[in-house]
Amino acid sequence: MMLEEKLKLKNICLRNRIVMPPMAREASIEGKPSDELIDYYKKRAEYTGLIITEHAYISLEGKSSQRQLSMADDSVIDSFKKLTDAIHKENCFAIAQLNHARPQSIAYDKSNINNMTKADIEKVEKDFVNASIRTKKAGFDGVEIHAAHEYLLNHFYSPLTNKRTDEYGGNLENRLRLANEIIQEVRRSVGEDYIVAIRFGAYDYWEGGSKLEEIPIAVRSFIDSGADLIDISGGLCRFQNPYSKEPGYFKEISKIAKETSSVPVILTGGVKKAKDAENLLKEGYCDLIGVGRAMIMDAEWSKKALKSLENMQ
Repeated sequence: MMLEEKLKLKNICLRNRIVMPPMAREASIEGKPSDELIDYYKKRAEYTGLIITEHAYISLEGKSSQRQLSMADDSVIDSFKKLTDAIHKENCFAIAQLNHARPQSIAYDKSNINNMTKADIEKVEKDFVNASIRTKKAGFDGVEIHAAHEYLLNHFYSPLTNKRTDEYGGNLENRLRLANEIIQEVRRSVGEDYIVAIRFGAYDYWEGGSKLEEIPIAVRSFIDSGADLIDISGGLCRFQNPYSKEPGYFKEISKIAKETSSVPVILTGGVKKAKDAENLLKEGYCDLIGVGRAMIMDAEWSKKALKSLENMQ
């Protein structure tokens, strides 16, 4: 059964193909993971291969909600060490997702990327780098750059939202430039042995938005910049496919990514049953399966899923 197969990722080996994807729980205390949140992740780490923790803001201007996790200053590091220790004790690995929520952030509700200055862009890059260094100090096994779900980097990628006329707008290379510069700078800062992932809003599903034929080019550019893991999700449509509710509803764009990718690809979206996860892996849509809401509802989903596959053999 593929779901229970190990997978080598950079310098670690996942015990199976089950991933808990990032889902905001709004349970931080002043940006730090609460004991409640640490216990929540610890319970779901048992029998799970990889956890990608919910998005943490990299700066106050990129903060999306009052109880969002923070990776914006060094004061949070010790609290996150408790979280990563709890996950690691369950023989599970942990990646921290970082995000800049503009234009959905609390500070910039009505702004857009088109009026950002070069200084603004340079600060965003620096904030991603500094936050990534903190994730490493906090004991995470890697960092994920959030470039999906209508947040800042997704707005740069989509032609519907990016109307810039400088080197960060216009053609595909320019629309990918900020994400690739961030990956490159993060890679230089955290070293070669640390996992760098990107959650890629690969397709908007809207007329005039990002195109299917752009996915392979984008994926190859991320890998060339230093990405070790591609985490596929929606673009301006956010985390749901407006045209499909079937298990693995982003599977078509995930397959496009996987066919061109030399690194593992994660598919998340509507997977609730072990047999569906297994079939998506066997049919070549992805290398890893993200199980979101089902795992929120049932902390023992991974254990039960692997047990059900054993019974099928």
